[in-house]
Amino acid sequence: MNILGISAFYHDSAACLIQDGRIVAAASEERFTRVKHDFDFPKNAALYCLKEGGITAADLDYVGFYDKPLLKFERILCTYLATFPRSFSSFMKAIPLWLGQKLWIPGTIRRELGYQGPILFSEHHEAHAASAFLVSPFREAALLTVDGVGEWATATLGVGRGNDIEIQREIRFPHSLGLLYSAFTYYLGFKVNSAEYKVMGLAPYGEPRYMEQMAKLIDIKADGSFKMNMEYFAYDYGLTMTNGKFSQLFGGPPREAESKLTQRDMDIAATVQKVTEEIMLRMAESLHRDTGLTKLCMAGGVALNCVANGKILRQTPFKDIFVQPAAGDAGGAVGVAALIWHSILGNERREPWQHAFLGPSYSRDEIRAYLDENGVRYRELERGELLDTTSHLIEEQNVVGWFQGRMEFGPRALGNRSILADARNPKNKDVVNLKIMFR
Repeated sequence: MNILGISAFYHDSAACLIQDGRIVAAASEERFTRVKHDFDFPKNAALYCLKEGGITAADLDYVGFYDKPLLKFERILCTYLATFPRSFSSFMKAIPLWLGQKLWIPGTIRRELGYQGPILFSEHHEAHAASAFLVSPFREAALLTVDGVGEWATATLGVGRGNDIEIQREIRFPHSLGLLYSAFTYYLGFKVNSAEYKVMGLAPYGEPRYMEQMAKLIDIKADGSFKMNMEYFAYDYGLTMTNGKFSQLFGGPPREAESKLTQRDMDIAATVQKVTEEIMLRMAESLHRDTGLTKLCMAGGVALNCVANGKILRQTPFKDIFVQPAAGDAGGAVGVAALIWHSILGNERREPWQHAFLGPSYSRDEIRAYLDENGVRYRELERGELLDTTSHLIEEQNVVGWFQGRMEFGPRALGNRSILADARNPKNKDVVNLKIMFR
């Protein structure tokens, strides 16, 4: 049986093919179009998955989509009505996209892929939970999904047992830990839904000196639930994440992109990171109290905050944590496909997700032909000599681009598409960040 999962139209569009319960291919559309966080329909990724599985769209038994557009549209309309007239400009920008594209998912799938079979939809956080639990090595686990927003939910807590996922509690829009973090990403001059990892990376250079201001933005309960003071935010009605009242609270306008980072910026990053960790820890502790389980599966964009994940592992009673490599929206493609195979069709779970290397690979002949076609100078080495040469280059403090095998699925470089440098030399952190990554 062939099941294709699709996530699309918000950010990090992706496709995943499951054959007889096994993930055979998964990739983000950005890897083919080279448009960072590409949100368009993942036609290239889907066609790659079909090719990797040795099939065409006619061989698919089901296609799944990772959220419910009508339910999401309901939330958007309700929010615009609740915040009118401030929401008018945002409404006028969003509605053409919805009426022209986002409400017509089945038609888009059939047109782009030439597929005529059944199309199923999951809820957004249900797909997140499935993407973590149903492919995990655990037969029973607590479930925690946290992101910006799905349809209405921004975080869910529940339990997975066997093939079943039970969502027990949720936090709803506009109260959102993911959007809180994105608001600070915007305020610190970085790109929303793209550079949140930069805020996480900036945080260790600062101290959380703005906790008093933060207390005015968010009220956190003992169980990790929270409410945000929406007077300081604009994402529910406007085209920016924060407003003038937010800027006044933190002593100035948002940082201009690419301008010099100050100690104040680092302290603000440290503050939002500390609050994020506190909420995640409280949620995890509450989930353990409610379930008594020692295994935890996590998904959603906030589950990519590896610093918070590490603290959950060290500071809560959970003994084992599973976070799949594409924990953000891209992983929803895996989630909806796994949900169809296991929860809807009732098939037994087989091998857990083994590795992240689910993208395309290239043969030596293909690589050689590309280099020749583009006039790139190169030397061809056998495997042993290649490893020896590369290790000496790294030891001599060179930075190496490493390309091998199948591409990783997810935002983290895990060895097949990686930038390598000698970690023993602390200066190399700045070399890689500044000269190579332009961070």
